[in-house]
Amino acid sequence: MSAILSVDDLNDFISPGVACIKPVEIKKTNESGKAKIEISMDGIPTEITEEGKKANLDKAQISLSDCLACSGCITSAESVLVSLQSHDELLSSLRSEDAKEKVFVASISHQSRVSLAGAYGISVEQVDAKLRHLFVDILGFKYIVGLEIGRAISLNECLNEVLESRSNVEIAANSAKASKGPILCSSCPGWTCYVEKTHPHVIPYLSKVKSPQQITGSLLKDLISKELSVAKGNIYHLSVMPCFDKKLEAARPEFGSDSENNTYRDVDCVITAKEIVQLLISEGIAFESLSEEITEAEKAKSLAPTNWPIEQQWTSNPGSSSGGYMDFVIQGIQQRIEEPTRVEVLPGKNSDITEYRVISEADPSKIYFRTARIYGFRNIQNLVRKLKQKGDAGERPGKAGLKMARARVTSRRTPTAQALSDATQYDYVEVMACPGGCINGGGQIGMPDGKNAKEWKDELEILYSDIEDFSKTLLIDNEKSSYSVALSQLAASWVERLWEKKPRDELLRVEYHAVEDILATTEDPNLAPLALGTKW
Repeated sequence: MSAILSVDDLNDFISPGVACIKPVEIKKTNESGKAKIEISMDGIPTEITEEGKKANLDKAQISLSDCLACSGCITSAESVLVSLQSHDELLSSLRSEDAKEKVFVASISHQSRVSLAGAYGISVEQVDAKLRHLFVDILGFKYIVGLEIGRAISLNECLNEVLESRSNVEIAANSAKASKGPILCSSCPGWTCYVEKTHPHVIPYLSKVKSPQQITGSLLKDLISKELSVAKGNIYHLSVMPCFDKKLEAARPEFGSDSENNTYRDVDCVITAKEIVQLLISEGIAFESLSEEITEAEKAKSLAPTNWPIEQQWTSNPGSSSGGYMDFVIQGIQQRIEEPTRVEVLPGKNSDITEYRVISEADPSKIYFRTARIYGFRNIQNLVRKLKQKGDAGERPGKAGLKMARARVTSRRTPTAQALSDATQYDYVEVMACPGGCINGGGQIGMPDGKNAKEWKDELEILYSDIEDFSKTLLIDNEKSSYSVALSQLAASWVERLWEKKPRDELLRVEYHAVEDILATTEDPNLAPLALGTKW
């Protein structure tokens, strides 16, 4: 495990598998099958046949992206080989021989800013200034940006996805045809990795919208590449996030290019608020010593690439401290309903489950939209179990259950406030692996002595809510043309203006796939020893 990730951080821990396995391709170099393996002093394995022929064998290597390649381990803050994306790796890149040829840019998440503010007892604005001093003046970064632009684009695309699922169907109360089943938010890589490894029946319901981290990385590399006329491979993008699992997301092969002329990743390195503290300690820098002064020139430039929307980049949007996906979708749905509506809130069996329903103000029995927040793996397990139980042998798991649920919608009575909907009846679910959501991510700085977990989370939530509201930067003509409408228009214009002309799906969406456990399905006796794996 990472030196800065302890068992105490895994407050929603699921026991790991007994083995961490990388599927390997077996290449036969000897038809007779009779040979011996020798390991030289330098560690190179050599195969020697009965005839005396020698052949060097490839070393077995595991990269961070291989953590998405097996189903050997599941935790709420997966930590296998996170050292490959760490503050040490960042410092090594900054001091490498080719560092002068690279352009360094950092994007900072809202939750990480809040974590540092809470830990050091200062405001988020003071943290922002100190991070600018650290990354630009001390470490030599050229740009530093807030994550809100990428998040705004992601939010708008999530709403588009929900509306597409209701294609050609009027948003009607209690309509059995209004939804094709729950769309499950996929911005949490701990959650999506869990689904790909262990619950492939849930994959059809995962949102295909890229996370703010990946949208920001793709946008920054495209914009800076054109602005400075440099290859994207020479742009080093650091993402500061609240979660170790974001390292796994950045390592996915879908998020980058492996072309012969320009190999690059959209996000080169991910570190957390904890790792920023580790970086400061390793460099002998006191966080308190970092300057909070911002010159007028820096305010005007905001240390962002040309054409970057600096007015909104450090602001935040309404909704949960995990990004506000569900809240934004609700606003977008309400904008498209002709009659006045309100949101009914139904608390679940614990604080990490809450259902929200858009209902008619005049007739509360008319339900237009069902959505929920489901945080933490214990609650997630119940969600995926219900989706699976509804399936049958004749159809894709979960699909039959959705059909049965829709068939019952028109005939059932409106449930009471004490009874939550079946998971298959939701239209959209904001799912996060960590209890409490992203503000409580595994990479956040731990609570100080003398405070309990609830008090600490409440303090962070207050700091998060104090970040300047995005909607204050928007011109809203009237109540009907609200934040969600204004942001949608802005996000669409950003995509069109800042990116090259490319298909929207390529820019903003990604496909998720089940991870095949070849050791569980193979009948090859030669692979049997690999199934023993390595305990950790």
